[in-house]
Amino acid sequence: MIRCGAFCFSADKKIAEAVARKGRRIAVAGAELHITENFEGSGGSLVSLDYAGTGPPVVHGWDGEGKCAGEYSMLSCAEDGLEARRDHCGTRPLYLGGAGRWVASDHRFSPDGDRELLPSGASFSLRSGSLGLEAAERKRFEGSFDDAAAKLADLIRGSVKARVAGRRRVAVAFSGGLDSSVIAHCAASEGKVVACSVSAEGSVDSRTARDSASVMGLEFAGTRADGNGVKKELLGLELPFEPSPMDKSLWCIYSMTARLAAESGAEIVMLGQLADELFGGYAKYEAALRRGGEAGADRLMSEDVAGCGARGFVRDEAACRRWCEPRFPFAESELASFGEGLPVSFKLRKGVRKAVLREAALILGLPEELTLRPKKAAQYSSGVMKLIR
Repeated sequence: MIRCGAFCFSADKKIAEAVARKGRRIAVAGAELHITENFEGSGGSLVSLDYAGTGPPVVHGWDGEGKCAGEYSMLSCAEDGLEARRDHCGTRPLYLGGAGRWVASDHRFSPDGDRELLPSGASFSLRSGSLGLEAAERKRFEGSFDDAAAKLADLIRGSVKARVAGRRRVAVAFSGGLDSSVIAHCAASEGKVVACSVSAEGSVDSRTARDSASVMGLEFAGTRADGNGVKKELLGLELPFEPSPMDKSLWCIYSMTARLAAESGAEIVMLGQLADELFGGYAKYEAALRRGGEAGADRLMSEDVAGCGARGFVRDEAACRRWCEPRFPFAESELASFGEGLPVSFKLRKGVRKAVLREAALILGLPEELTLRPKKAAQYSSGVMKLIR
């Protein structure tokens, strides 16, 4: 397996040359550009950042060391030639363009803006031009709430352990809330962890993140966001869609967090994305439950999980990887499938959101005071949203 920061493959040499010109501009951020002609006997050209290898699989992201349960967009060999694939949760983008003449893992490689983001779980055959879509298995859980919490605790522990394996030092994008705390707690049992936090003066996170890190005995690295810093950070914003104020806020938060992680010596930074969509973290799910019952709330959560691959992961992964490789433990395929298969009553329980995740955190040994923290959206709890102009 060859891992890279981004790749684009085309059988059309003119397209490859145009992509390479784009790549040289992208590589200004520090990545090295490589062009491999006649890639794997395909007659095409591979343009990539950060590696000079010549054989598949070529992975943008992390594929669980060959288990394909990780976070990736990739090129691999199939029976009918090269195949491009995107993971089930869509943590890494995969674009198709030129009427199927090229595929890329970064929208900026597009030579003329002609591109389509393939859905999460998609595969594309570069020889036949056929598009496939493999949906993650969603099996309804039949056990008790306690059984579900115990199983979830095991899955979270295993997902975090796989993502930090072999890493000397890892960072967690840390707010002191439930999602980041449970990731940091599991990671700390495997090695050295630094809790990285970005917040504006006087914000909720400016108080809770450091305090929570202290309760957990974690090394803490924090930085203050202000108007000038946010304005500077937004100069690097490049997304394949028009960013909303929320997108701009989250871009700043995760870009600054990943840079802080890199400056702290971390090799990867882990984020808690997808936990809210899987386990009912938002107030809108309670509203959907009141309006349309469990079926309505379940449908909204499923739509949001699918939607993360179209926007949230595209934005947050791009913000982080300029500085430090991001990983998303809740997007592990078995964990995500398990979460989607849980009854709504396990997620929204007796007026408590993310109830089953909170119980799993207790089983894992997270201090009870941290498991009870209410959900606050990062763009607001950090205070960064107020700094966006």
